[in-house]
Amino acid sequence: MNKIKYTKEEMFKKFGKNEEHAKQVEEYAEKIFDALNEKICSFSSREKEYLKTAAFLHDIGYFIDKKSHHKHTCSLILNNDLQDFNDDEKKIIANIARYHRSSLPDENKHKNYALLTEEQKQLVKKLGSILRIADGMDKPSKNLILRISAQETPQSIDFYIKTIGFKPKLKNAQEKSDMFEHTFNKKVNFFFC
Repeated sequence: MNKIKYTKEEMFKKFGKNEEHAKQVEEYAEKIFDALNEKICSFSSREKEYLKTAAFLHDIGYFIDKKSHHKHTCSLILNNDLQDFNDDEKKIIANIARYHRSSLPDENKHKNYALLTEEQKQLVKKLGSILRIADGMDKPSKNLILRISAQETPQSIDFYIKTIGFKPKLKNAQEKSDMFEHTFNKKVNFFFC
């Protein structure tokens, strides 16, 4: 028997709740990705699709329970078929979404992460850390960030943010920079321009 293959939008419709937040986090994640790509990192267009899909679906675990919703998101993605992605890609997307909050990836404690190849683990860390910051950017205010650029220094990766009107507080994004700082071994700074 063939399983139903869901687009990310169909999967969200089945399990998701706050589509405005999902779309905003996806947009911010894409802006951060583009700011880093080919300047600080080298990502493929396919990896961008992994990030966008994980960002859009990152909160579907609320369908099961608020507590540990990041783990439930991972399970929902793993246990449903995502159109246009094979099983290995689905595992990457599920793990990226799983790490949008709470603990950092740990192959000794997290079975789904441990099953990935070393290359996949590195990708999950990089894209998961972008998703984490994007999720934090949407917390205080919505739809304020127009553009994001990035610059690398010997000690940090600095994000320059162009906003609409007033400058949002980025306390949540700064707090959620922990995985990015650990993965890239550089401090994260946010500046408004």
